[in-house]
This record gives sequence, C-alpha cells and structure tokens, in this order.
Amino acid sequence: MDALLEGIALLDRHPPRFKRVEERARAFRQIGDFFETQTRAGHAHDLAKSPCAVWPPLQERLARAVNEIADCELRRDEVRLWQMYNHGVIIKSDEVVMGLDLVPLPRRFGWEPPAGFTQRLAGILDLLMVTHRHDDHYDRELAAACLRLGKPVFMPASLAADWGFDPNLHPVGNEWTMEIDDLRIRGQPSLHVWRKNMDEVPLVAYEVTCQEGYTFLFSGDADYTKSLEKPAYSSLDLLFIPWRNPNERYEKGHPKCKGTTLDAVNIALRRVEPAAVLHEHYAELKHVYDGFPASYDIALDLQEGMNVPSDVLFWGESLVLAPGNGSAP
Repeated sequence: MDALLEGIALLDRHPPRFKRVEERARAFRQIGDFFETQTRAGHAHDLAKSPCAVWPPLQERLARAVNEIADCELRRDEVRLWQMYNHGVIIKSDEVVMGLDLVPLPRRFGWEPPAGFTQRLAGILDLLMVTHRHDDHYDRELAAACLRLGKPVFMPASLAADWGFDPNLHPVGNEWTMEIDDLRIRGQPSLHVWRKNMDEVPLVAYEVTCQEGYTFLFSGDADYTKSLEKPAYSSLDLLFIPWRNPNERYEKGHPKCKGTTLDAVNIALRRVEPAAVLHEHYAELKHVYDGFPASYDIALDLQEGMNVPSDVLFWGESLVLAPGNGSAP
C-alpha cells in the first residue's frame, strides 16, 4: 500500500495544470504499477478479497471531493472540475453542479458502499448525464437516487427505455438539444470504441455550454476518430478523450494497425479543435483486475506529443477551468 499512498501524496504536492509535470508523471507510473502488480487475482491486495485495503483511502478522497463541491463558493465567471472514480466528473459553476458518467464505486467486487454516499452524491448534483449503459459509466442506483430527488437525468433513449416514465428522465436521441439551468446541452449520438455500428452500444456525447461561456464535449467511450462533431454554438474549450485506442487501426500489434494513438487523437483535434484535452478512463479497477494495463503511460506520451494543453487527473483531484486556455492560472 505504501507505493499507492506515496504516489497519491506526490500528486497532491503537484496539482494538475494542463501541462506535463515530471513529478506527476512519476506518481502516475508508480500508481499504475501498484494496481497492475498488487491488485489482481492472487496478488497481495487482490481486490476481490475481503477486507480490501485498497478502496478505503480512495473512497475517502471521493468523499472529501464531494464535501469540497458542496462547500466551495465560485465566482460568477468560474468553472471548476472534479475527477471522480473512473471516467466520472463533476463540473460546477456558480449556478449549477452537473455530473457526467458518475459511478460512486465499482460494485463488482462486493465492497460495502459507505452509508449514504450514493444519496449524498445525488444530493449535491443539479443534473446527471450518462453516456452509455456500461457499469463503469452508468450506476443505476445513483440515477435512481437523482430521480427520487427530482434531479434531471439524461441518458441514451435505449437506456431510458429500461425505466418507467419519470418527468425528470430525459431520453437523448438524434438532433436532441435542451436549455436547462443556464446550460445549453446538445446530445451527439456516437460510435462506441471498438464497435462497428452505433446500435451495438448506444452512446451519447454531451456538448455543454455554461452560462460563463465555457464549452466542453464529454464523449464517454466514443470513438473520437469517427463520430464527434464540432460544437454547434461556440468554440470548444475542453474535450474529454477516453483511454487507450479507439479501434483496431491504432492498436499496436493488431493486423489492421495503421497508426499510433497520437495519430488517432490528432484526428479528433483537427475535427473539433479543442483548446485543451482531459485524458479519461485510466486504471479503471475492473479492467485492471481483468488484465488490462493501467495505461497512464499512454496519457503521459500523448501529453508530450499533442499540440494542445492536456492533463490526466487522479480520483479526487480538481482544477479551475478557463475559456480558451484549459485551466486558470
């Protein structure tokens, strides 16, 4: 556990700022190595064993972030982002708190969730957006808690069909837009990574423009080489890009490989022209447990090769967002 805690402490001493920082790179490599060598089946901190020593300090970080979100006061022109577990983020302006692909904890391992945490998470949100039904992006218990509290929940129309009618449940399909809580939201139906057609895993990328003039595109697990569109109303301040490679054309060693991860990301950068990028979906614990690498090295390599500012955040970290240049000074 010392390697994990030391890596997290190093990140805390060097907060994110949309540029490569060698101390952060070293911390992410150390954290990734810990997950890969210590948490899989049969290893010292096998995540499926009870009790699990790995999750409590991570859960504590998430709980602390939720308290920060609830308590912090923002300036009228300020937007702040918190990285929650896996791909989940919470973005807060002075008017609204929005959650995207929030998962309170990975439920596969049978860990007992902290009493009231899912309800607490639902309570701080003004709305919840879900990109697709995979359980590392969609937590039905959280969605239900939001609906019980009368909070709007947005999800692909095919996923919404699993629920009964609720006036606060918003199915998102083609040509879908909404203005709510001083936000302009447009849903972009998108192709899931490593899929051939959209019907296999219906997915919605969310283009959101805040009252403060900040626009971001949260793409979930979208194949960003094929299905993302430029914002309809303004320039794009921030693009979220998922882990690893979007399809076989960029997977090293695959017979159909024609390029690198950077080649794939550059397609998205040319298409939507973001001012900054956040790399998402790293070290998702179920994936690591099943044999995938934590993949932080991919994000770190992309940081060096991309021509726009980018960063990767660990769970519980936050940063202030500023139009046009990624993060505020």
